[in-house]
Amino acid sequence: MNKKYVIIGGDAAGMSAASKIRRLEPESEMIVFEKGQHISFAACGIPYWISGVIESMSKLEVLTPEDARKKRGIDIRVGHEVLKIETEKNSVLVRDLSTGEDFSQDYDSLLIATGARATIPPIPGVEKQGVFTLRNLDDGQKIIDFLDAGSIKHATIIGAGYIGLEMAETFRHRGIDVTMIEMQDQIAPTFDKDTLEQVTSHIIEKGVALHLETRVSAIENSVSGLTVMSSGGNIETDLVIVSTGVRPNSELASETGIGVGKSGAIVIDEHMRTTVENVYAAGDCAEHLHRVLNQPVWIPLAPAANRGGRIAGENMAGQSTVFPGILGTAAVKVFDYIIAQTGLTEKQAASTDYSTDMETTTITGGSRAHYYPGSVPLTVKLVVQRSTKRLLGAQIIGKQDVAKRLDVLATAITAKMTVADIGMLDLTYAPPIAPVYDPIHIAANVANK
Repeated sequence: MNKKYVIIGGDAAGMSAASKIRRLEPESEMIVFEKGQHISFAACGIPYWISGVIESMSKLEVLTPEDARKKRGIDIRVGHEVLKIETEKNSVLVRDLSTGEDFSQDYDSLLIATGARATIPPIPGVEKQGVFTLRNLDDGQKIIDFLDAGSIKHATIIGAGYIGLEMAETFRHRGIDVTMIEMQDQIAPTFDKDTLEQVTSHIIEKGVALHLETRVSAIENSVSGLTVMSSGGNIETDLVIVSTGVRPNSELASETGIGVGKSGAIVIDEHMRTTVENVYAAGDCAEHLHRVLNQPVWIPLAPAANRGGRIAGENMAGQSTVFPGILGTAAVKVFDYIIAQTGLTEKQAASTDYSTDMETTTITGGSRAHYYPGSVPLTVKLVVQRSTKRLLGAQIIGKQDVAKRLDVLATAITAKMTVADIGMLDLTYAPPIAPVYDPIHIAANVANK
């Protein structure tokens, strides 16, 4: 008898699981419920669509509901919200948002892939017209429509994380003046501050008015548009982007009695199973094991969502595949710079058991042979366990060939390599490509002394 699968959420994790189950069990019954109208879209590309670098929304749609039904045989039901999980009955209560009708759907195996949502800070006026968050395609379309409908000359961004930084570049690309407000004393708060000096100066050079250690107290209507009231003064603006982080959509799980961790995300084991039998979770709504800390963390990033969804699908279909964990490897383009990180930063390590057994090394090296035209400086920072010389984390900042170098260090952390091992890696060398002693080698050798 074929199993009956239900998946809540049709984005990266949900559709990865659905596609894997369909390949493993072509005759099984499977339903994916998605509250919105879009599935499997490239959320990370939305700022570039708003800027005009990517020409249309369709370029970001990896899979449409029609393609999922016709090409993959997946019963995807958009505009359907799951209201309740009844684990004692192995069923979910669903609302068809187009008709308002509620109905019950039973399952043999359930996946929660509800993702995360933008955090809305308690700022008076945050609900006003012209104030936006950015999390999905509908959010992106609303911003584009607002930009196209009027003469937008100035935008204010609250928050200097990944999305805030990308949107600053987006607006400058469109010729719009930008003010960025961040309550912490640095941009990109997940990085170590000392690695970001050049990037911070670069943002200002690109025309962004940057206000660090600044709090927003209110957003009010004004004659010309909006006024953002802050501890650094009032800012007259036409549009506001609130980019102050995200939070997991885990309420469905917690209301059911499914375990939720300190982060607020769903607790899962290495097979993506929750604390309730026959219920799995994957994607931005779930915690994952950190491979350095060896404890659950919540770091919502697309690669883990896609891989976690695939592994959840395999295990729901009867296999026993392990998700080994994450390092939080990430990169973001900030105008002409790329900033990238993996594993632990210095400030993260300082709050862990590594705090008394940790040292850091920061070097600057060239991206190519020093005599070859086009070489640019790369800053590499390594966080190393002092007693074992094992690499715990890395950050690389520069204008060229950053991400793939960081990938080498992410691989090294995964393999539990020491800086002595890394210093002897047989990496590529050619004058137009890389120096004979790569910045990775230099950083590792300095750390090993």
